Amino acid sequence: MQAVGVVIAALISFAADGNRIALKLDHGAAEITWVNESTFRYRRTLVGQAMPPVQPAEGRPLADTDLVPLEIKETPDALVILSRLIELSVSKKGVLLSVRQRDGTPLMQDAEPPVTTGDGVEWTRTSPPGPFYGLGPRAEPELDLRGKRIETDRAFLLTSGGYGEFHPGPGRFRFDFQRQGTYRVTAPRIDYYFYYGPKFKQIFEHHHEARGSSPEWRVTDEPAASWGTLRTSLLRMVQAAMSAELDPWFDLTEYKNAPADLAARARQIGSLVPKVTAAGNGLSGFRQQLDSFFSSYVPDVDFHGYPAWHALPFQFPADPECAHHADEFMLGDEMLVAPIYDATGQRSLYLPQGVWTNLETNGELQGRRTITVKTASLPVFARNGAIVPLDSGGGMALHYFPTLPAEFFLVEEDIAKYSQVHAAPAGDEMRLEIESAKDRDYEWVVHHVACPSAVGFGDLQYRKLERPNPMAGGTWFYDAAQRNLYVRVSAKAGGDAIVNLKF
Repeated sequence: MQAVGVVIAALISFAADGNRIALKLDHGAAEITWVNESTFRYRRTLVGQAMPPVQPAEGRPLADTDLVPLEIKETPDALVILSRLIELSVSKKGVLLSVRQRDGTPLMQDAEPPVTTGDGVEWTRTSPPGPFYGLGPRAEPELDLRGKRIETDRAFLLTSGGYGEFHPGPGRFRFDFQRQGTYRVTAPRIDYYFYYGPKFKQIFEHHHEARGSSPEWRVTDEPAASWGTLRTSLLRMVQAAMSAELDPWFDLTEYKNAPADLAARARQIGSLVPKVTAAGNGLSGFRQQLDSFFSSYVPDVDFHGYPAWHALPFQFPADPECAHHADEFMLGDEMLVAPIYDATGQRSLYLPQGVWTNLETNGELQGRRTITVKTASLPVFARNGAIVPLDSGGGMALHYFPTLPAEFFLVEEDIAKYSQVHAAPAGDEMRLEIESAKDRDYEWVVHHVACPSAVGFGDLQYRKLERPNPMAGGTWFYDAAQRNLYVRVSAKAGGDAIVNLKF
């Protein structure tokens, strides 16, 4: 859209009141409100001398925010506001914003003054190095936004340059990343939150603090089930996870009368969505083993604003290949899931850095490469250095994938406590520990290890079994073909059940 007005404003004076700093301009008005040491909200109007009130739906109220310690300095050219973590500079000519880390590392930089257009207000920023992510659910296999022009009503942008931004309120937003060195924002108004991370998880936390709970959204409104709509649903959910859209609702009703292979693949994907309508088909057997796992990730979603599905760049930001794979994701920190969404029964997938175990075959695979899998099951891979808890009728299985140390915090919803499980090599031994908040039978499954010479703790030695069933507390079994060790532990509430493996 052609520009219809350029506003070259000047900063005349400022007035600080707690976390709010009002800026008096010769054209329009502006204000900066700090949420915490890493987050501020910037609002500006190009006409009039008063800022309009913040609407209740446009973010959490900021009046009750704790006072943020700030240092405010004025130079001949700029107003400089320093928190403990970042430095915000507002130029007196042009009212351009620049944000740096306290060590001087650049973060966000306005490149040009705002321009009024028929679509609202448009301004240009200097691009940080690396990919851009976010901007809502999209059916695109690429997560990186560079080179694209995106129109959205969910304007949360995540950068690998150490910051994110969020434009609250209704309306359509356009982000243009097609020009080298800059990106352009077109919005109904100048009103956005700036979040300094520098890590992605920290940016998500700041966004959650500023916005509050993520609204529910429907994954698809397509009336007919097809392989195309299934692929679209998968891509939209992974893109949404990278956009802090944390509450997808996947309705399997449309797949109820679909061909058997399509219905099965839809069920595999839908069963891993926290909010799903099963449409009489029930959830998959794998999902029924994950109740404790999903419960343990509820605090991450509710209190920290992390998605349950981690897009690969969220988990592996230093691996540039991950930006090309929006059709696979991490389930929590522990498992990589690569659903099959066509009739071939196979797919290629990318394994990021590390060592991975195929949960179906127990095969170990080195990461940073692309592989092909063919299976009727859901392809799931556990990463080295993870504990994966799986529910069963006979107790809880704790699958540990050495050789890196691992821990998992199990949320015991019925008693509002945590059970903690830890595992780590220690020289020629391995230590398995359960700090259980309730009486429970556990079964350690330690993958890819040699048969131990002894299993126990102190004077208590566990008894070796020649067959795995039945197993009682204080017994163990070694599967030589799979190189997996099974150790049965009967833990008491408040106790510390330790098992040492000697090799």
